[in-house]
Amino acid sequence: MKKKIIVMIVLILIVVCAIIALLLGLRKTPKTSLIGTWTTDGVTIYKFNKDNTGNLIVSLKEYQFTYEIDKNTLKIDFKNEKSEDSEYTYTFEDNKLILEGDNGKFTFIRKQ
Repeated sequence: MKKKIIVMIVLILIVVCAIIALLLGLRKTPKTSLIGTWTTDGVTIYKFNKDNTGNLIVSLKEYQFTYEIDKNTLKIDFKNEKSEDSEYTYTFEDNKLILEGDNGKFTFIRKQ
């Protein structure tokens, strides 16, 4: 009888662990989705790193920034104070990143 109870408890724990692992694997946070290199025209490139830093590359010039995500809002704080910080609402459609803010709406594709 004790052996059956132990086996049942072990099976329940395995099932619970499998469900938790599956849920964690399926959960994709916006930050994780944003990480990578995105381009809009081959000239304008955003690179988002895992450590909330990144670079904007435009016509051979590179601007370092830090970024913060709050729900579906992306806030970019450029290191160079002469650069204008930005705030966007961002969404994903298929493999596209769409940034929409006061300075317009931009569609990016993930760069391989």
